[in-house]
Amino acid sequence: MERKSNGLKEVMYSWVISEIRNAENIGMPVRVDGKYYTMRDAARLHHVMEDHYYMKSYIGDEHGRIQEINFDHITEF
Repeated sequence: MERKSNGLKEVMYSWVISEIRNAENIGMPVRVDGKYYTMRDAARLHHVMEDHYYMKSYIGDEHGRIQEINFDHITEF
């Protein structure tokens, strides 16, 4: 995949951080590439996200309620 511009990287990072902040406010866990992150991990997450595009998904319980948010990097469109 072609390396994305720093501008797009920052937009992607800002989006994920915003989602983590909102989820944290309601006590919902968030994973990025399979690892749990909180706002305390924001600087480390910036490095982890490097040059990836991310897709957001939800994990629900048996009643359809969202229990967790996941971000996984995608390699193909």
